[in-house]
Amino acid sequence: MQDRVVLDTGVIVAIYFKEKASSSAKRAAMEHSPITVDLAFAEVGNAAWKRLVLFGEDRDANQESLVRCLEYIRSCAVLPSSDLAGLAYEIAVEDRVTFYDALFLAAAEQEKLPLYTLDKKLFEKVKEKRNVQMII
Repeated sequence: MQDRVVLDTGVIVAIYFKEKASSSAKRAAMEHSPITVDLAFAEVGNAAWKRLVLFGEDRDANQESLVRCLEYIRSCAVLPSSDLAGLAYEIAVEDRVTFYDALFLAAAEQEKLPLYTLDKKLFEKVKEKRNVQMII
């Protein structure tokens, strides 16, 4: 593995759930030493729930992907949200992004690393001010 990067939940989900950007997400994860925020555990669970309940994905495949995502997060360096909350609040207010997104931006800022995301809206909002890279 090369450089460290912060991965947001969208990238982690794309590694184990079929997405348009899955191959890019997998490549980014394999080529870097990943860091994420503990919020990713809850967000991955919510993504799996949406895919099953709202979009009718196969239950067994969904469960397997969820388990693999959670295992992957455990293999990352996981930063506590509580340690990032103050900086995340400042970022959320200044950049007009959700506190959830700001937690990942704060992790990247604190660690002086790029944030990898699939969130085009977030990327467009902060690309001039923050070290964020779009995975496509």
